[in-house]
Amino acid sequence: MNKLILGFLLLTLGGVGTANAHPVSFQGATSLMSYNKEKENELLLTYSFDRSWAAGLSYFKMEDIEYTIPRINFLAKRWNNDDSQGNIYLSAGYGTERSFDENKGVTFGSVEADWESRKYYTSIQYNKFFRQDSDAVDRTDYEHTKGRLGVAPYLAEFNELNTWLIVQFDKVNDKPIETTQFIRLFYKNAMIELGAAFGGGWAFNYMVHF
Repeated sequence: MNKLILGFLLLTLGGVGTANAHPVSFQGATSLMSYNKEKENELLLTYSFDRSWAAGLSYFKMEDIEYTIPRINFLAKRWNNDDSQGNIYLSAGYGTERSFDENKGVTFGSVEADWESRKYYTSIQYNKFFRQDSDAVDRTDYEHTKGRLGVAPYLAEFNELNTWLIVQFDKVNDKPIETTQFIRLFYKNAMIELGAAFGGGWAFNYMVHF
């Protein structure tokens, strides 16, 4: 892991860009986002009708479970300050769960809040998949809380390579909290994140607007 951390630091040759991959983007934007780590993959495609609403389709796979969910995303509140911005987003959807060659319905709900400046940002997100027949012993609802803290080592303009150093905390159901360190590289309309968990394991995320 030490070599990976050193590699991250050597890559830090840019500045600062937008810190978050938001579920609602600018009007007319199509966004593709993907979040990946060992035994877990998520893909989200959205189209923003205006500055407050976006429709999307998400695919989530974790071990033997797959969720495919059409969803709607809503910018519930935004604060614009002189040198920072805060947002609250709500998302909901209904789709299908496939597990052990069986298909069932699943309802999705999410709330996300973030605050960012050109130098710092923080975010917290809570997702829940309400699984059909969740009262069964082997069908517990899936809950995921994710918190992030980020800092930009130096500032850059939008048309330059931007860099963030990020620490992420994940809590899934009754499992212990997992901590992952990321380096984010952001250039114009594209972003990648390379990460390593403190307990071992890799993470790779990307986003593009078009």
